[in-house]
Amino acid sequence: MLSTVPTQGLPSAPVSEPAAPPAPHHSALDALRGLAALSVVVFHLTLLVHQSLSPHDAALQEVLRALRLTPAFLLFAGSEAVLVFFLLSGFVLYLMLAGRPMTYGTYVRRRLWRLYPPYLVAVLVSIGLADTLGGHALPGYGAWVNTLWQHPPDLQTFLQHVLVIGNPNSEPYDFVLWSLVQEMQVSLIFPVLYLLIVRCRARHVIVGGLLLSLGANAVTHLLLHRAPHAAFVLTPYLNTLHYLIFFALGALMARHRGVVGAWYAALGPARKGALIGVGLISFTYGQPLMAHLGVTSRVGDLLILPGALMLVLVFAHSPRLLRLSRWPVLQFLGRISYSLYLYHGVVLLAFLYGLGTHLPLGSLLLLTAAAVIPVSTLAYRAVERPSIEWSRGARRARTAAASRT
Repeated sequence: MLSTVPTQGLPSAPVSEPAAPPAPHHSALDALRGLAALSVVVFHLTLLVHQSLSPHDAALQEVLRALRLTPAFLLFAGSEAVLVFFLLSGFVLYLMLAGRPMTYGTYVRRRLWRLYPPYLVAVLVSIGLADTLGGHALPGYGAWVNTLWQHPPDLQTFLQHVLVIGNPNSEPYDFVLWSLVQEMQVSLIFPVLYLLIVRCRARHVIVGGLLLSLGANAVTHLLLHRAPHAAFVLTPYLNTLHYLIFFALGALMARHRGVVGAWYAALGPARKGALIGVGLISFTYGQPLMAHLGVTSRVGDLLILPGALMLVLVFAHSPRLLRLSRWPVLQFLGRISYSLYLYHGVVLLAFLYGLGTHLPLGSLLLLTAAAVIPVSTLAYRAVERPSIEWSRGARRARTAAASRT
């Protein structure tokens, strides 16, 4: 098939690539995205328990610490689940560009309409609620919560949130927005990555991505010790260089999905079990190992990468998981996963700052758990779905206009 990404600074000639098998895995990967989003929600609920200073929560804290070192950690993974999101984005963006020719401008419009309106509404809602409910301390809830919703944004902070790109202070109002900064920035340069993947050997792309990650983390470490202000300003961009390897590997899995699927299908049960076991070890123990070694930079994400890759591989190519992923509840979670990710923190902080001085932590967590799906569903129907439909409608209109000329 042919795909073009003609724009300033990018090649305008068609990029030819070998035919790839159709992609029957969207339902499984949608389910994985939904489960990853739910895992992030549970992570932030358990984080509040960990941060609690109440002696009544000590026993539950011990239970959670024990579960953290078991495969049950899959149920409340935080940053690890975000790495899965990045792999899935690379997978989907590759298929998007490989599916049909489009200009860079068309690609950017489609991507922005997919990501930006839900993001912007979530920013405005979180800032509005922070201004209404926040601005006071929450004794007993630890340091993390008390860095959030403490004051309304000044003009600079507000504009940084609205503009997204390069925002170095993305967490005071909706603490998941840091990853949206990365998603937006990588999306803008992804066509370049796509062309490299099409034209270069996979191993060269992987080695280049790993070197970029290591180099970006080294520069960040140097700046933090030599020029802290420069580190604060440049870290969002250096983090993008770090995370490119995750998007690249997701894209490579999409490009070579036929070969990868055949390889996985040919594995015997013992080798599949070993593959999953190694992946679970990586996913579960990567972060504790980083902490044990004293690694504080994001380079430790590379220890988690094999586990994240394993999850995408198994969901994309396991017939059993493909059947399971078609369950309506998993498909529903996949559909609302972006809104669920954007709004769960807003719901949590609204209950904390609205009722945190009147109700115990357990009640607040139950209220959050009960409200987060309805709120996310409302956001999906009111904002996210219309944004997706507008983008697709505009694309169809442009296609129809082009066919008439």
